[in-house]
Amino acid sequence: MKISNVMIAATLAGSVALLAGCGGPEVVSDPNGQGIAQTQTITAYKNTTEGYTLNYPDVWHSLVSPEDTLDWGGNDLPAENVVVFNYTPAKPGAKPEPLVALAVYDQDQISQLEKNNGSGHHQPDVLATKDGKVLVAYSRGANPYDLRSEDGQQFSARALSTDQLKNAVSW
Repeated sequence: MKISNVMIAATLAGSVALLAGCGGPEVVSDPNGQGIAQTQTITAYKNTTEGYTLNYPDVWHSLVSPEDTLDWGGNDLPAENVVVFNYTPAKPGAKPEPLVALAVYDQDQISQLEKNNGSGHHQPDVLATKDGKVLVAYSRGANPYDLRSEDGQQFSARALSTDQLKNAVSW
């Protein structure tokens, strides 16, 4: 059987079209100018407003999702830009619980936070600094689930140390 040049060209064109759909991460911007890089599972969070990227640790895929909110533990954070990463429980319809929040402050705001430290305010962990701004993390102090439950174990497995967060951020 003789294969024609037309058949070869058609096969190559179909292969190229199929492979084009398997490209790298796509960035989807939200209304506030932030974006989430995603493929089938989310692999990174890119804050296009402030210019930093948080590469998701392997344990976060599909069970942790970002939320653009100032709320952390029932209080608004006085930051310029905040994103909260929520753990999504296995039980359908269960409320997601905040795991960690990233916030960007300017130097004056950080100084004010340090002054207010004695007022019962939780001090965030500094992850990076750039151009007079400071990227910090607020970590959840306690697991909101029973530690013996599946969600308790899954939540604990996704809690990151300050060093793990620092290593996952590029700014």
